[in-house]
Amino acid sequence: MVTRGVPLDISTFRFLLHACSGVSAFREGKEVHGRILKYGLGFNKSLTNILMGLYMKGGELKYVHQLFESLPERDVVSWNTIISCYIRQGMPREALSLFWRMKVGGVKPDEITMVSLVSACTKLRELKMGEKLYLYIEKNELGISQNLLNCLVDMYVKSNKINAARCLFEQMREKNLITWTTMISGYVQRGYYYEGLELFREMRSENMEPDEVVLLTALSACARMGDRELGRSIHNMIVKYGMIVDGFLGNALIDHYAKCELLDEAWKIFEQLPCKTVVSWNSMLDGFCRSGDIEKAIAFFNEIPEKDVISWNTLIKCCTRFHHHSESFKLFLNMQSLNVKPDKLTLISLLSSSASVGALNNGIWVHVYIKKNYIELDSMLGTALIDMYGKCGSIDKAYELFSEITEKNVFVWTAIIGAHAMEGKAWEAIDLFLKMEETAIEPDYVTFIALLSACSHGGLIDEGYKYFNKMTTVYKIAPTIQHYGCMVDLLGRVGKLEEAVKLIESMPIEPDVSIWSALLRACGSHQNIELAEHAFKHLTEIDPLNDAAHVLLSNIYAKAGRWDEVSWARKKLHDLGVQKHPGCSLIELNGIVHEFRAGDFSSPQSAEIYAMLDELEERSPKEEPEEEASSRHSEKLAVAFGLISSPAGTPVRVVNNLRICGGCHLAMKIISQVYNREIIVRDNYRFHRFIDGYCSCKDYW
Repeated sequence: MVTRGVPLDISTFRFLLHACSGVSAFREGKEVHGRILKYGLGFNKSLTNILMGLYMKGGELKYVHQLFESLPERDVVSWNTIISCYIRQGMPREALSLFWRMKVGGVKPDEITMVSLVSACTKLRELKMGEKLYLYIEKNELGISQNLLNCLVDMYVKSNKINAARCLFEQMREKNLITWTTMISGYVQRGYYYEGLELFREMRSENMEPDEVVLLTALSACARMGDRELGRSIHNMIVKYGMIVDGFLGNALIDHYAKCELLDEAWKIFEQLPCKTVVSWNSMLDGFCRSGDIEKAIAFFNEIPEKDVISWNTLIKCCTRFHHHSESFKLFLNMQSLNVKPDKLTLISLLSSSASVGALNNGIWVHVYIKKNYIELDSMLGTALIDMYGKCGSIDKAYELFSEITEKNVFVWTAIIGAHAMEGKAWEAIDLFLKMEETAIEPDYVTFIALLSACSHGGLIDEGYKYFNKMTTVYKIAPTIQHYGCMVDLLGRVGKLEEAVKLIESMPIEPDVSIWSALLRACGSHQNIELAEHAFKHLTEIDPLNDAAHVLLSNIYAKAGRWDEVSWARKKLHDLGVQKHPGCSLIELNGIVHEFRAGDFSSPQSAEIYAMLDELEERSPKEEPEEEASSRHSEKLAVAFGLISSPAGTPVRVVNNLRICGGCHLAMKIISQVYNREIIVRDNYRFHRFIDGYCSCKDYW
């Protein structure tokens, strides 16, 4: 046209600009812009609007702004274009400010304007502004299209106003796939998996054909809910609609079957994937880890061609969960040798592992690593460190670390309260709780478990009742079985057995093994045989093969000299074919965790250990008749090993899986005095610090 001298008009330029925008031909678009100016059409509103759209698509905000400001009169298209441009350039706040200029300029917004502005509010999480816009739409009777409704629902969802989003969703006469997906995703992303899946079922009942996005979302919810049936149904839909089981869908199916412990199905999908990404390998690894087969998990882990930090974290977490603590630290050392940088989840797993076995040196090593690498000590990592120091018996270090954390959330406070509870420092735990309240941080149900546990350890009945009632009346937290267990234990310890029974009978939830076990232990401490038999009856109705119940009742009978009943209790245990749960004690020396079981001879140093035990036995008084011979109990083996393997004068730290018996408790007092050692024993309930013949529990445990 140009070479033949055919004159160009507005329509020609309009078509050319649309063509340039359609194929993102920005260089050619600038040439067209030059000719528009040459023809004297630079102030044409229609062409300027199209040019603004072209430059917006190319990310040329400067040119868009220049063109917009050059317009003598701006219509709604001009305003919509520049507002959209600001949003696309990640400047939603500036886009919102343009809306007020638009109103002052007397230009009435349309649906496209409102979609852009609601989108800006969503990005900014500006719910109040979004609601103002919604009121403006209703007040000015602007049409609310499907697209605008979708944006409003999305705004409420992303502002954590899921109920408001649902109300708007229910008002829609017609819902398209985007609407359903937005609402379902909103539920799933916020952990409302049940509600998300119910909505997915409703969507299917209305014959709405799903796409890959909504199926991925539903599969994610199925995985977390363990909904095998719906997961298989979604798999069938994928096949029915001819979708390719690859990429995101393939990984989601592996993840679903792995989390539902359907390892064979997960493996079939994994093998069929034409292209296995690191996500595919990690999803399958998670399945092996969940099965508890550590050997298979490690073997599969070794086959992963390109491991990322998630691969390492998955296996380390697995080893921690199934008590392969030494393997956790070996993996961490391997990570470092391969220059794989651990993240906070790696460190939290290692700290959890250290806390579980009382491996203080390993925990300190992780803490040093955090400091050396300038890793931010946020609330998650801070909580894990406090928990580790608390469970390793280093309460002073736990409190020191707690004091250093500037932003303390409920988890940090709960960790330090729990650490003091385990130490039997009841008043200190209460004082911390009061300080927490002063900071206006609301406790959760776990905080009250720690607090009531502290009251139990300290025998503080009035305080126990006070905080048990405060939990429900002030904080509206419904008591769980753990809270009732703390109260039963508290009442039982101080001998208020009938009161404990009344509390059990008044519980709105069915008492479980822990409740009856607490009462049975208390009956043993206060030698109430009749009530002990009552507790034993209820306990064994729930768990007939509970070995601890039979042993406790046998000991109570033995203390009363009722030897026929002792024989009956032990014979019943034998007839049921139940083996007494063996005691197990752990002690860390030089970064290595050593494990001992009652009567264990597997240690290379067994001869020296048992020689030390014989020496200890000679110095110990004869045990009372009701106690089983404790001379070969696991905690004594661990302490004997610690005495012969560590330097004189250093503390001996032991973690025991059972509550320490009277014979061992007495022996530890004597050992601490004779050998001038601090003996720290963490049983399955609390810490005992033996120093110079005395225990921190004051013989109250």
